Amino acid sequence: MPKPLLSARYRVVVRDREGHIMHIEEAPSRSFILNFLYMLWIELNGNTTDSISSVNSSGQQITETVAFSQGWWEWCYGSAVLYAGIQVGSGTSPPSASSPYLESLILNGTGSGQLSYGSNSVTSPSISSNPGTMTITRPFTNNSGGSVTVGEIGLAPNYGSDAVLIIHDVLSPAAVVPNGGSITVTYTMQVNT
Repeated sequence: MPKPLLSARYRVVVRDREGHIMHIEEAPSRSFILNFLYMLWIELNGNTTDSISSVNSSGQQITETVAFSQGWWEWCYGSAVLYAGIQVGSGTSPPSASSPYLESLILNGTGSGQLSYGSNSVTSPSISSNPGTMTITRPFTNNSGGSVTVGEIGLAPNYGSDAVLIIHDVLSPAAVVPNGGSITVTYTMQVNT
């Protein structure tokens, strides 16, 4: 059976407050969602007045009208769009191809049920071998005072001033991050020729 031309894998590592590994999960991503195709369409189509669903820097679900092509999307350098890059949530429902959000986004912070979002780290695409790869990694720290359960993860590039989810995966089992611990999520994008 031929390998898919475009694919993604994820890796999740949970550590306790001393840095000891408590849980590792690595699996193929099975859920590119409709926003992925929609964002490509916006870029290839040029000017458009259609709308796209996204999450703003406060974690609110919004719909914005794309009045013009804003240039190729980025993986969020810096923190202007906090939820761009890798997102985590507490949902456990199977992803829908047409759903533009995580089921229940975990907000950034130190309050109950929250995680502190670290910076995204993005490698340059490697084209010296087949398949070609690029990785996006983000750490999340739990300073909430209690355990936080991560049941879903996603990848949401920065588009304009918001984050647009393009991949959505559910963890099985969900990852429990203890107080003082952390979870690091890595997505590896891969192209085959």
